[in-house]
Amino acid sequence: MCKKLSLIFCAALFVQCAKHTPEDIVYKVSKFQADVPRLKIQVRFQANPSGTSIVEYPDKAWGEEKLHNCIDNLRVLDSKGEIEQKRDSGWFVIRHPKNLDSITLEYTLEQDFETISSRETYRPIIRPEYFHVFSHNLFMVPKIDRDTLDIAITWKGFSDNEVIHNSFGSRERSQLLEDITIEEFGEAIFVGGDFRVYEDKIRGNKISLATRGEWIPFHEDSVMHVLRQTLQYQRDFWNDHSQEYFTVTMQPFPQENGSSFQGTGLTNSFATSISNNKFTALEQLVYLFNHELMHNWIGHTIQNDNEEEQYWFSEGFTEYYAFKNIAKNNINRQGATYFITSINETIKNLFSSSVYDSPNAEINYDNFWSNRDFRKLPYYRGALFAFIVDLKIQQKSNGNQSLDDVMRQILKDSQEKDQKLTHGYFLRVVEQYLGKDFKGFFKAHVVQGKPLPLADIFTEMGLAHEKETELFDMGFELSEDRKTVVSVTEGSNAEKAGLRAGDELFSRSIYYGNLTKPIEMGVRRKGNKRMISFYPVKKAQVPMLIDSPENRKLLMP
Repeated sequence: MCKKLSLIFCAALFVQCAKHTPEDIVYKVSKFQADVPRLKIQVRFQANPSGTSIVEYPDKAWGEEKLHNCIDNLRVLDSKGEIEQKRDSGWFVIRHPKNLDSITLEYTLEQDFETISSRETYRPIIRPEYFHVFSHNLFMVPKIDRDTLDIAITWKGFSDNEVIHNSFGSRERSQLLEDITIEEFGEAIFVGGDFRVYEDKIRGNKISLATRGEWIPFHEDSVMHVLRQTLQYQRDFWNDHSQEYFTVTMQPFPQENGSSFQGTGLTNSFATSISNNKFTALEQLVYLFNHELMHNWIGHTIQNDNEEEQYWFSEGFTEYYAFKNIAKNNINRQGATYFITSINETIKNLFSSSVYDSPNAEINYDNFWSNRDFRKLPYYRGALFAFIVDLKIQQKSNGNQSLDDVMRQILKDSQEKDQKLTHGYFLRVVEQYLGKDFKGFFKAHVVQGKPLPLADIFTEMGLAHEKETELFDMGFELSEDRKTVVSVTEGSNAEKAGLRAGDELFSRSIYYGNLTKPIEMGVRRKGNKRMISFYPVKKAQVPMLIDSPENRKLLMP
């Protein structure tokens, strides 16, 4: 932080009257100096003739809560009006005279936490040197009853050295978004300040990487190379080079031990947040890029009918095709061995989960965002389900067809018929390749959550495999505040090391999913402190594919 004056990025939203401009919403973004970094926003829009107008700003989104706490100094300018805040709906209701032509609102937006870590990356980040915000937690948007809108954005007062970059363009000080839906506009990233932008083209279409800070684990030109490879091969797979502009943003955050990274697919873009230390590696970005970029099609063009209910598809099939795209195209020199290793790790992760056999109905919003095991369940279950379906289609068609054909048919229907992904629709498409008997398999292993009979399937497919493996097993459960050991599994390595229910933690080091790193815990028991260390491993009858030439040829011909 600067000692005296911090840069404040001021976003002034100005909506001109319809009689003066064809645009429905006009945003004017400017910058000024003050002692606290914040965004100042004005929004002007046509008043509802009923005397009640609504602007939307979610209080709860993307696993974050109390986003309204970031808003201050909300008031109506240039007219009379009373504002009622409704956190549950994410609305601000303005009651005003019925003969009012327009309303101008003003509010400030501030970062509501001190230190940036992986936990806060989906909240507004507003620093003296830069800003990093998502559209839904930056802009209050007037509720307008139309499918699409024309939105203009003008950026004023930024120096030539300061970058303005977002999901709709780079270094553009005036932008016009025509016929855009509120959903498309709301799923966007806006960054500015000391970001650096790298640019390239694929078949004439612009791609870019926006990042900042001094990266420790890799060179940015290597990251750009991976990005170009990934987009090229994925667009070739879908036979879709229609996207004229696409960007990736990379936000670094400090982390002392271990690596952490996350990303979210957005309109024309995806945003990533990555731990900036020696434990993070380019190989992790290869996976992250391939997973998140695949969401351009799976999860965005192909939309879930019921978001969480179809996460097994939008997250699980995306996961599987990330593995497949990397291996098939040897991205970053990772081929069939990478594919086999990724499938094996997914098997381990699924069967290590405390909720591995939970029914699909339990993957709801609350469980998904509050419980790590539920959050990862659709990734693991869906990826393995996709893998098995792919094998079954290839086997039945003697290699002439695969899950790729199913995916391209689903994409075509989503584009031409506006078809959303439902369980019934998915079954109708796959049954063209596997017959109606597939419905029972789907119900058992996706809907009901019964474990896939992997050993039997591997044997049937002629895939060599081990019958037993080691799984990640902490062997204990913590309280909700993660400060107390609630229970310890009998016979586990945790119990053998001396951990007991009721132990209070004063320190812990856990590498989730890693069998080679010991769990180290500082516990307090009856006033006495002690250190406990053990490897989170248990033996289990779970099959693992063998990385053999025969398996590599079968899986990556």
